[in-house]
Amino acid sequence: ISEANGQITKLVKNYRSHSALLALPSKLFYHKELEVCADTSAVTSLLHWRKLPRKGFPLIFHGIRGNETREGHSPSWFNPTEAVQVMQYCCHLAKNENAAVSVTDIGVITPYRKQ
Repeated sequence: ISEANGQITKLVKNYRSHSALLALPSKLFYHKELEVCADTSAVTSLLHWRKLPRKGFPLIFHGIRGNETREGHSPSWFNPTEAVQVMQYCCHLAKNENAAVSVTDIGVITPYRKQ
């Protein structure tokens, strides 16, 4: 939801995600109003990637055992083992023999800078 000049605008068009990834947030937070507007060829290009545990479903949950740590008095915690795993996935995507992803198209979103 975006608020500008006292007006509230609900943003419902999603241009980045596969429909399988939008179903739950659409139901829980948008009263099923989210619209899938992403380019089909882009969001389906990796549905058969060998790293996916379930082909055709573009989501990976990967449990990591590691130690949470922080630097100095920073309130931000990070887990170096998680960071290494994320980097490995990024490298696999960039070197994918069937549909390599440009490094400029890979984004890692975290709540804290150190993560």
